[in-house]
Amino acid sequence: MTKNSKHARLYTSSLRRTIDTVRHFDHSVQEDGWVTMRRREWRALDEIFAGVFDGMTYEEVKRKAPQQFEMRCKNKLDYRYPRGESYQDVIKRVEQAVLSMEGTT
Repeated sequence: MTKNSKHARLYTSSLRRTIDTVRHFDHSVQEDGWVTMRRREWRALDEIFAGVFDGMTYEEVKRKAPQQFEMRCKNKLDYRYPRGESYQDVIKRVEQAVLSMEGTT
């Protein structure tokens, strides 16, 4: 183990399930005061926001908004949920977060 191998960061989304998962990790305090795997919550790591369809299953969307469902099926990468995001939006959001993390030691 290298000198700073316990100086690890743990980035999570703001979703409850990710926060609940990381509470099982070792968060011991090192001699120098560093807290191992201290959680840093970033909304930028959240899953895609489905806008008006948030919380609905694909079957519900298909039944309630068949045209929107079909548009998404034809081009999932660029399809933007009404009042929500596209996967292109998510890629940009997560890319910026990763670049920011890389600059952090």
